[in-house]
Amino acid sequence: MTPNTTRQPVPLPPYLGAAYYPEDWPETEIDYDIAMMKKVGITAARIGEFAWKKMEPAPGQYDFGWLHTVVNKLGDAGIAVVMGTPTATPPKWLSNLHPDVMSVNAQDRPASHGGRRHCCSNNVRYRNASARIVEAMAKEFGDDPYIVGWQIDNEIYSWDGCYCPTCLAKFRDFLRKKYGTVDALNTAWNLNLFSQAYDNFDEIPAPRDAWHNPHLKLEWLTFGNESHVEFVHMQADILHRYVKNGAPVGTDTMPFNGMDYRHLNEKLDIVQFNHYNEPHNEWQCCFWFDYLRNFKSHPFWNTETQTSWNGSTDIGQSIKPDGWCRVNSFLPLALGGEANMYWIWRTHWAGHELSHGSVLDASGRPMHIFGEVRETADLFAKTADFINNTKVCAEVAFHYTSRNWNMHNTQTMVAGAGNDRIPDFYKPLADCGVRVDVIDAHEDLSKYKLLVSPMMMTLEEGDLPARIAEWVKNGGVWIVGPLSDIRNEIGARYPHKPFGMLEELTGAEWLYGIPDRAGQISAVSAQTGEELGSSLWYDIWDEIPENTLAVVRGGHSAIDGKACIIRRKVGRGTVILLGTFLSYDALKALCAAALTEAGIPHGNAEGSLMVIPRKGEPVSANGETVSGLILVEYAGAPAAYTLDRPMKNVVTGETVSGRVTLGGYGILVLEDI
Repeated sequence: MTPNTTRQPVPLPPYLGAAYYPEDWPETEIDYDIAMMKKVGITAARIGEFAWKKMEPAPGQYDFGWLHTVVNKLGDAGIAVVMGTPTATPPKWLSNLHPDVMSVNAQDRPASHGGRRHCCSNNVRYRNASARIVEAMAKEFGDDPYIVGWQIDNEIYSWDGCYCPTCLAKFRDFLRKKYGTVDALNTAWNLNLFSQAYDNFDEIPAPRDAWHNPHLKLEWLTFGNESHVEFVHMQADILHRYVKNGAPVGTDTMPFNGMDYRHLNEKLDIVQFNHYNEPHNEWQCCFWFDYLRNFKSHPFWNTETQTSWNGSTDIGQSIKPDGWCRVNSFLPLALGGEANMYWIWRTHWAGHELSHGSVLDASGRPMHIFGEVRETADLFAKTADFINNTKVCAEVAFHYTSRNWNMHNTQTMVAGAGNDRIPDFYKPLADCGVRVDVIDAHEDLSKYKLLVSPMMMTLEEGDLPARIAEWVKNGGVWIVGPLSDIRNEIGARYPHKPFGMLEELTGAEWLYGIPDRAGQISAVSAQTGEELGSSLWYDIWDEIPENTLAVVRGGHSAIDGKACIIRRKVGRGTVILLGTFLSYDALKALCAAALTEAGIPHGNAEGSLMVIPRKGEPVSANGETVSGLILVEYAGAPAAYTLDRPMKNVVTGETVSGRVTLGGYGILVLEDI
């Protein structure tokens, strides 16, 4: 079946979409589903991502007729299509023909058919089969005007990796390429310790045991994720050869930072992201949006989130309050995206994930959230011009890198201070009423006035140390720590100094690093004596009172009264060495002081507000631009913001000024007038 040549125009972004699995349903249901999508305001549908068997029922025998029918029906109804490649769910005939395609766990047990992502991304037979189905799809649909985007695979991630012979051989090649000789590897990893030194690369094992060399484990995690990046890039190369209608190519990712998102997206056109946050941690999706929008100039797509709750065979969440779905759906647009898509449109009637929330129940009846989804669609439509013509503006940067994520996974310094603590440094900063770009180690620093780098165990990523030093000396304000700059690129300590660059840059003298999981030590303000709610770790500095912001009390006489937070001038800039974990309120006060020093306006927000300045490109010869401000209350409680100028409410057309109030889960889209 060939594509329909008389086409209706597809809708433009922003898209409100949903994952749709027409292979689950009789064809007689498709028209009903599409009619209900139109009724609720859905403008995009993700399809195809798990339907390999129906597309290729036997090796080399393709059936795309049913898929053309679905694409045509959706497009003719004014619903854009995002097409997924189905490589996450290989058909049983592939493993019947080639049993070695299955991934192998640390206990040498091959995966069984019936889940997803159960094949090894490095296996040549799986790769070849994947390449063939992707090429067949690309040839069939590459110029289809109803398809506005492509999604490669589904939520690809290494986790613990695959332990098959192919992966082990490729891992050893990875180490050869990086270290050159086995002697160089032995030296870098200090393998004289525990008599671990190897005589050749072929002796190096995969780290199957919990107690293993942390450098080996770090490189294993890096290798596993790089293998998946290579697999995704293979598909992207194929799609780019055949997709001729300008539809961007991406892959839907998850809120785990072991994958190097910059490298992953190098060959992709668009960042795609899935999350399932709840009201108590809704702010964490903002952290991720502030991160992912920086990897591509094209606005990102939030390809999955729930309308209400998520669940597989059981429900892991609860009903959400009024307004939460609307805020959860609008935040991607507010923070730099152009799409929000629900998983799932209609709950599966049998098989996996029968308990997941949706727009329609398996029976086809609207879920209780149907009306709020309709309200969200109206909000998307009313704010579309402003969203499409402006971008997020930020003067604050926050470091978050894949290398450090994996390093924390292999050698967390202090129990309770793992990767999940890093966003805790972001929230009080964002709650100061400023926008934050969460960045990796390679982002340009020149556009920022304040940089926050917590728990950056290593700064050795490219030329980052030199760039930070230059940026600070030229006037930047840098909050760094705790547990930062304490490891080299492979996770080893510095033999003759405590830090990689901090002492050299600041001239400050570090004395001790002290763990405290029992609450024996407290940090107090050097100015007021107020306790700062500190915990877990304390860097102790020998510092003069003029540069001391906080001192420790208790623990041991050798540290009592000594500095744990200090401030040093460096050139025209400032470095604040934060040697401990602070309470939310204490950290927010520290961030507010740093914002003031950096010359960044703040303090207009009351309550739990995401404050999002936006500005567009010049739209006239005299340089006029569209600009404004989006305010989103994310915690379900009253909030307020004091405007410094009159602005227009984009939704109502009214002019507002002064102190504006928002109810729980309130949204204000304001344009400069």
